[in-house]
Amino acid sequence: MKASGYIPVERDDRKKAYEAFNKTLKKIREGCSLIIFPEGTRSEDGTIGPFKKGSNLIASRSKSPMVPITIIGSRDIIKKGSVSITPGLIRVVISPPIEPSADKKENAEVLQTIRETIISHHH
Repeated sequence: MKASGYIPVERDDRKKAYEAFNKTLKKIREGCSLIIFPEGTRSEDGTIGPFKKGSNLIASRSKSPMVPITIIGSRDIIKKGSVSITPGLIRVVISPPIEPSADKKENAEVLQTIRETIISHHH
């Protein structure tokens, strides 16, 4: 993950979380694309959990579109908490980009729309 430019987020340390946020914005300004898993964790049973606001805040601050990507089948390849990898198929669905809003209430709706898009492809 380090070789790919992974930016860890330490949620228990506000200062380090803010530093990660600023590093992320800097990467976007440099022209990098980011992959953010907005649940913040992996599900053990495949259920898609609630999305955290960070991805939306980053998109809004950087004025960057968000592209919902649904990954189907990865849970069967590497289970949460495991280091062993089982061969298998993964399906990836790339949905159209969604622009963030400057309005906080609208941004919550955008995040919910992205979550619903991913859920609709997942089942």
